[in-house]
Amino acid sequence: MAKQIKLDLGAMLKEAWQGAARFDRGLIAPFLMLVGITMILGVVMVELMEHLGWTLHDLQGQTLLQLILTVMLAPALVGLQLIALQQVVGLRPPMQMLWHWYRVGPVLSLTALMSLAIVNIGMMLFIVPGLFLQIALTPVLMLVADKGMSPFTAIKISVLVCVRYFVGFLLCQLLSILAVLVSAVTLGIASLWLVPLLMRFQAILYRELFGVRLKLATGNSQAMFNA
Repeated sequence: MAKQIKLDLGAMLKEAWQGAARFDRGLIAPFLMLVGITMILGVVMVELMEHLGWTLHDLQGQTLLQLILTVMLAPALVGLQLIALQQVVGLRPPMQMLWHWYRVGPVLSLTALMSLAIVNIGMMLFIVPGLFLQIALTPVLMLVADKGMSPFTAIKISVLVCVRYFVGFLLCQLLSILAVLVSAVTLGIASLWLVPLLMRFQAILYRELFGVRLKLATGNSQAMFNA
């Protein structure tokens, strides 16, 4: 990131919407699968926790469930992010990419836990730094999976780049909030377009700022851009 990159956020949004507006089955199908698995895991874990004396009525139970789901689903989440990333560089990733990154699952789960801890500490100390860290750490899992960075390096790079290109990161966060709110109002129907829009914009932002080195499910590497 030695040179300054000029982001055309309007053009990036337009590119993201052009893909999302076509009812992007390549992103919708893995997204719905991930949502379904999250719901099933959530129900199973709540039942197990109740047998062990934990409930979601207290903060400890809620925190425990959040930690368990974070550990179990971090590789699938980055799989969904990288499916979007492959799409925005002109590839057609297979559905199994959603599970591909479980081969480095421990590293991704550790990264997700570290990011969660950093954001929560920021929120407890001062709300504004916590909000900034939540925005800044958005691409951390992608950096670990795509670039092979260590969790510490990915967190450091992500924060530094966010400071430099904060508006782009903020827009990504605002799209996330919009997707959640509008999807809730429309009983999830709007998510079929807003989630692909969000995922594609996030992938385009990553592509422009970090470059891309993709590893397909076949194990082959494709260097698409120089980071």
